[in-house]
This record gives sequence, C-alpha cells and structure tokens, in this order.
Amino acid sequence: MIITAINKDNKFGLRWRHEDGTRAETEVTYQEFQPYFYVLQSNGKRPRTAQIKERNHLITIKLEYEDDGAINLEGDELTKVTWTPPKPGHTRILREIWDETYEADVPFHYRYAIDKITKIPEYNLVKWYWDLEWQQGGEYDGAITCISCYANEEHGVLYWLPSLDHEDWTNPKCAGFPTERDMLRHFMQLIDEEDPDMLISWFGSKFDLPKLIERLHANGLDPRKLSPYNDVKGVYFGRDGIALSKAVSHYTPIEQPIRGRICLNLDLAFERQWNDAQRGTLPSMALDYVSELVLGEKKLVSKKFPDKNDFFERGWLEDTDTYLEYALRDTELLKRIDDSNYTSEAMLSLQRLLIAPFDACFYASNMGGIYFMRNATWKAPTGKKGKKVDYQGAMIYDPSIEGTHGLHHNVAAFDFASLYPSMMIARNISWETKSEEPTEFGVNIEIPRDFSDETEFDYRYYKTDKLGLLPQSVLDLKTLRNHYKALHDTALDPTEKAKWFNNQMAVKRLMASFYGIVGYQGFGWADVDLAASITASAREAIREAAFKVMEL
Repeated sequence: MIITAINKDNKFGLRWRHEDGTRAETEVTYQEFQPYFYVLQSNGKRPRTAQIKERNHLITIKLEYEDDGAINLEGDELTKVTWTPPKPGHTRILREIWDETYEADVPFHYRYAIDKITKIPEYNLVKWYWDLEWQQGGEYDGAITCISCYANEEHGVLYWLPSLDHEDWTNPKCAGFPTERDMLRHFMQLIDEEDPDMLISWFGSKFDLPKLIERLHANGLDPRKLSPYNDVKGVYFGRDGIALSKAVSHYTPIEQPIRGRICLNLDLAFERQWNDAQRGTLPSMALDYVSELVLGEKKLVSKKFPDKNDFFERGWLEDTDTYLEYALRDTELLKRIDDSNYTSEAMLSLQRLLIAPFDACFYASNMGGIYFMRNATWKAPTGKKGKKVDYQGAMIYDPSIEGTHGLHHNVAAFDFASLYPSMMIARNISWETKSEEPTEFGVNIEIPRDFSDETEFDYRYYKTDKLGLLPQSVLDLKTLRNHYKALHDTALDPTEKAKWFNNQMAVKRLMASFYGIVGYQGFGWADVDLAASITASAREAIREAAFKVMEL
C-alpha cells in the first residue's frame, strides 16, 4: 500500500489495488485526521494561540487540548494537543512551546498508519525496473540519451538521436525519437497510462531520478507529472513557472519523493538482505559487481570502445546498437537480481508485517518505533539530541591474549539463536520492568568484554512478576516466525515457498531492530540501561559457554 502525502487542498491519500489488479485509492483531509502530540497534564502551560512564520509572514494557529486517557511510562496523565489549521508541518514548531512532549517526532503518515490502518492488503504491484543513460561530454553533455524499462514482462528502451528526423518504431525493443524532449514526453505518457505502483532502480534516488527531473524541467516538461497526484518533492510552481529546489539533488535512499508511487533503491534493499543472511560485507555495490556475484554475468562491453569512459562519451552516437543493448542489459539485470532474491517482495512483506508506510521499512528506529507505538500502553517521549552515554558493547576476542591463535584440528562451532532477543526474554529486560530493588533478574553491566575475571560491578535489575513489552514482543514474533517457517517447509509451489521465506525474514529483521531502537540515543524509545543490560547479558552467556568448553 502506498501511503502518501498530498499537499494540494490539505489532503493525503492511500493507493492500492484490488485482487483483480484494478486501482483503488482514497483521500483523507487533515480535518478528518488531525496531526497531534502530547504534553504532561500537570504542565499548566495551555496557550490558546501561537504565531508561526509561514512564507515570510506570521499566521495565527489555534491550539486545542483533550484529555483522552493517555499516559507516559511513569503513569503520568497526558493531554493531547491539536491545532487549526491542522498542518503536520507545524508540529516541529509548536512542540517547542513545551519543555517536554510526547510523540511529537512521529511523521504524520506514520501516525495515520498506526492509528487507522489495521491491515495492508496483499496484491500484485505493477513494478517498473528503470535506468537512464546520459551523455558525458561533447555537444549534448548532460542530456539523457535513453531510458530503459522492464515492465509487465515487456522490455524496451526509448532513445533519441540528433540524426533522426522522425520517430523510429522498427525495432520492437527500441523506440527512437528525433529529440530528447520527444523521448521524455513519451516516457511520461507511458507512466500516466500504465500507472506503476513501484519504480525500481539501482542508486536511483541519488542519480537517475534527480537527472530525470532535471532534464524534464530543462525540456519544458512538468516533472510533477511523474506523480498521479501531480506532486514531487522539490518541484514547485514559482513566480516564473515550474522550479526545482535543492531537495531534488539530495533525496535519501529511503525517501519517497514521487507522491503516489513507491521508489525502491534495489541496491539498498539487496544490501540489507545480504547482511541479514550474514554473508559478509560486500566490497562493492556496483551493479556490475553484484550482477556477477549473484547471476554470474557482467554488464555488456563494447568491442568498439572497451574503455568505459570512451564508451559513455562516444558510444551513443558512434556505437548506437551496442549502447542501446547495454541499456537494456542493465534493467534486465535489475529484474533478474530482484527475481532471484525476491528482494522487493521481501520489503513488501516487511511493510505488511509492520502495517506501515514503505519508507519505514529500512531503519531500526522506524521499524521498532512503529511496532511499539502499536503495542505499548504508554506514550514515548519526543526524542531529543543530547550528550551520548557510553556503555559496553559486544565481546572482543584477542587470540594472542587468549592463546588461541594457530592451527586447530577437530574444531566444533555453535551459535546462539537470536542472541540479543533471547537476552531480552531471559532477564525480562524492558522499559516498564526496570527495578530499583534487587531481583533475580540482575545483570552486571560491567562484565568484561573478554575472558578476564570480573572485577567491577554495576547491576541493573528487572522485575519478575509480569512479562515486559520488549520480551513479550520478541516471543510473539518468534511464534509468528515459526509459523511462517512451517508454512515455508510444507509449501510445494516455488512462489508460495518464497512468500513464506520472505515473511519469516521480515519477522527476523523486525526482531533484530529491537536492540537498535533501545540503543539509538536521542530517540524517544532509547534507553541506555536496557541497551547496556542486553549487551552485558550476551557477554555473560558467551563467557559461560566458553568457560564450560574450557572445562572440557
């Protein structure tokens, strides 16, 4: 599901497809679902209005308050703050009125998903794998020379040549145009007609999308038409017509700048998937390297211009057939890398698990934050930047100190299953279970990071009477993951098997984010005591296992 902001008329929208592939969408006004955050009820500061500078002039914001039963972790009652006009962008300014706020750092589309969406329907998205080539040097320096696209099992490339005086459709895979503008206009027409849900590229947010927007603008075409809602971040209508802001050249890898379409940087999703599988660090994320690693194939090389710099500078005009074949090969590699690893489907599985906007499915703080906001009985404080507190991390092995360097025969190896999540369960480590009084679930956060004797002690304790939110969440997700694994093992259809594999990996990734969120200082759900207790418990478990082995 695409959860997207729509700036026009103060609305935002949701887009998806029915099972038969037909488009479905709905719009919600900010009056129907207002932005909000919380403040302490005991804080008597309740201004009725606030002045906000907007486009070089002051506007008056009307503030309203409601006691809806919300509490913080300590049980203090909170008051809900809303405002008119209800613009989400005003949250950052209004929260500065109070010294302490709650959930005032939650993006508005996350807020809507958490409060209003209970399920994301499973459907087949229309995916476009796309790639651009542009001229490097010469008379047409910077101009897009061709656009390759793999969509709906059809593979083709649009290109232009200054020598063409008419459109050329003789090659079923290549459509030629006499100008860059004609080519771009046809590409925009295809996007409008086919209405893709997902645009998949390799480093697209950094290179291809900004270049496409730039050249559309340079050719007098409106880049906003990339969006079904006529809304692309950084593209605005100024005094002299369409203009571009600096935002266009600074899109982040997870950003969704085209409202109404998902933009997936396949490089980022593939790297996350590779790391999750613990296959080691990739020395390069270049498409050429990854395609050879995964598929055993390299990009096409021009016989006429074997040097890549020469090829990119001269191939378009002097070795056109190879140039176009090169462009086609790139998007074919994208499609095959995705298909062989189910990379985009894995991201969509995670989105359905989280019931969240697509951009929330990459970083631990976003994933964990959404999950806990759905399941906690209290509101987390708004994150604040401050001085970071150091705590002990993972074990450090020094073979020269431990005397384990050298050649060893008959070596046995074992691994802890989900070590950090298991430690959360073992000691009931959670925000609301912290105890000032000693309990059975005590952990020395100064336990050594090697196999030396314990000489320093600083204990954290956790209650034993009731399972906390953090361990309960881990147990719930473990049960769900085991369920998906069982479905995977019994599935006969390869597509069905891949689906359940992706689902169980999505659960694994979500569980892995839990430690990241408690250790991410400056975030509302961060807690150094919890993070230190988790890592110390893990060190203790590893040390005890190692000491037992040493006895043997």
